[in-house]
Formats: sequence, structure tokens, C-alpha cells
Amino acid sequence: PVHLASALAVATARAKAGISQKQLAAKANMDQSDLSKIERGIANPSVSTLERIANALGGTLSINIVT
Repeated sequence: PVHLASALAVATARAKAGISQKQLAAKANMDQSDLSKIERGIANPSVSTLERIANALGGTLSINIVT
């Protein structure tokens, strides 16, 4: 499922950046509990939320469609 791929991507990028969920949530203007749900694959974040997270990590969001 897509939300599991998102979960892994967010958790991996955050770990690579060396910041806590609390720090990333503050930078992305969201609750830490919501970020935790995204990273655990419980939440299905919108594209705009993923973009905010990517920007807060100093990156960009890229979506690929593979056929």
C-alpha cells in the first residue's frame, strides 16, 4: 500500500536528518502524534502533508508512476 511506502520514506528521511519526530513535526507545522501515525503506516497522509514534511527536511517531494 502507498501509505506504507510513505511511512518508510518519511521515517528514513527523518532518521537520515538526525532529528526527532517532535523536531520534524514543529518544522512541518503539525502535531508529533500525527507524524508518528504517518511513520507507523497508520495514517494515509495527503500529498500536501508529505510536501510539508519533505520541505521541513530540506528536500522535495517526488511521486513516480511506474507502468
